This record gives sequence, structure tokens and C-alpha cells, in this order.
Amino acid sequence: MNASVIDFQDARRRAGDYMVRGTAADGMVRAFALTARDTVQTARENHGCSPVVTAALGRLMMGALMTGMMFKEPDELITFVVRGDGPIGSLTVTANCDGQVKGFPANPDVWLPLNDRGKLDVGGAIGAGTLSAVRDIPGEEPYSSLVELVSGEIGDDLAHYFMTSDQIPTAVGVGVLVGTDANVDCAGGFIIQLMPGCPEKVADAIDANLSGITSVTELLSQGKSPDDLLGVVLSGLDYHELEWQHVEFYCGCDEERVSRTLLALGEDELRDMIARDETAEVYCHFCGQRHYVPAAQLQELLDGAET
Repeated sequence: MNASVIDFQDARRRAGDYMVRGTAADGMVRAFALTARDTVQTARENHGCSPVVTAALGRLMMGALMTGMMFKEPDELITFVVRGDGPIGSLTVTANCDGQVKGFPANPDVWLPLNDRGKLDVGGAIGAGTLSAVRDIPGEEPYSSLVELVSGEIGDDLAHYFMTSDQIPTAVGVGVLVGTDANVDCAGGFIIQLMPGCPEKVADAIDANLSGITSVTELLSQGKSPDDLLGVVLSGLDYHELEWQHVEFYCGCDEERVSRTLLALGEDELRDMIARDETAEVYCHFCGQRHYVPAAQLQELLDGAET
């Protein structure tokens, strides 16, 4: 039986990015963890991010992915927007409950010296500002909240958001290790939440476990999986995995969305472009893709809208 468990975990590692959800301490703790190297690397390539922007955007994307795993209704979305007075300006990410995430920075080309711990200075790149969250539930009015940034390091700010907005004591650890070639070596993290009525001794045990962790990326660099991360953080608390889910960078911009964007310009604008034989360009901020629509297709689009 031990061999089959090991084989199953090895198969998941080979499958690429994924996250897990579990529970500990007789249901008093819920936990999420993920590995997302390919997902963050895709974002870096799409936007040409510098290392510090890759780290900042990747941390927020992973936080959104794990938040999405908390949802129960199909098609629910979470959008996090960080706005700071640092050189990045803002970060915008959206994730769903199916393990799909997309995101973009306002300024992808930020270069700063390492911080006093010799790490990428994500806090300095973000600066002081706010974290906003919008939860979209089909058929309901979106729920939104806004909190002040605690440090700009993303993990602390997400923990503050959960505590302030949902009144749930939460520990968040997210990390992105960028290599000397500016590519992502590893990325991952965890979210631990204490349910109402959680005994103080459980919280103390988690604090003690967290105090022994130098960084998430150090554990990932040692080859630890999301399951292993939670095993470390929840050591001694009888952790049980409940489910796992593949994760990926997914934008979803397609011909239909491009058409809707162009029609939103209005008939007069489109006819003017057709008369000048112009090719329309639609740029997607989330994935960095540019869609080109020649005048002949603009005419077809208008004709279809009129029928």
C-alpha cells in the first residue's frame, strides 16, 4: 500500500502544476497548497516580466488559485487587484474554481536591488496601497472588499484580507524562485485557516511549525510537493488530503470575445475603419496576445450583428 501511495504522488508530480485541499485537527483546520512553476513561468513569458515582477505576480496568482479552490458553486470567480505606490503600479489576477488563473502587471519591467535579506524586493516594488477582492457568483451581485496592504509582500496581505474580510485567522505562504536566467525555477505555497472553535493549542502548534520554515521556495527546491508542504506546516495535527486539482494559466480570450470587444466600439467607429481599410488590433492585457481583424472581417462582423 505504501508503494501505491508513493507511485500516485510521483504521478501527480510528473503531471505538472496542481494544488491540494485538506483538513487537520478533526476538521478545525482547513488547508490548501500548490506547486505552480509552469503557471507562473507562462505569465512571465506572456508579459516579459522582470524577476521581481514575476515574483509579485506569481504570488498573487497562486493566492487566487487557492482561494478559488475554496468555492463551491460552478463558475465562481475571484479577482484580486493590488494597487501600490511602488514602481509596479498594480497587479490584477482572476481565478476560477477549476484551477485556472490569469493575471497581468501594470508595469512588467521593474528592476530593484535585493532587499536586506538578499531576496527579491517585492514589497518595495509594490509599495503602500490596497488589496481589493471581487467575488463573482453567477446569478448574484458581486461581493467586493478592500483592505490596506500590510507589507506589499502579498502573502501577509492575503492573510490580512482573509482575517479582515472573512474573520478567518489565516496563514499564507507563497514563494517564487527566479533563476539567474530570469526563468522560474519553482513556485508554490499554502493557505492554512482556523475554523471557528479551533483550540488555542492547535493554533500554537501551527505557529511552532511555521517558525521552523525558512521559506516556501527552500522547501520546493528540496523537491517537496504540495502534500509535503502541508505535512510540514500541519505536523502533529493529523492532516488528511481531501482532493487535488490541476492548475494552469488560462486566459480564454477567443474570437467570440474579440468580436464582442470590437462591437462595443460602436457601428460608426467600425464603419470608419472599414472605409479606411484598416486592420483592427485587440490587445488582451491578461495574456499579452494581440488579435488582428482586417477590414473585410469587420464588415462580416457588422453584417452578422445586424441580422
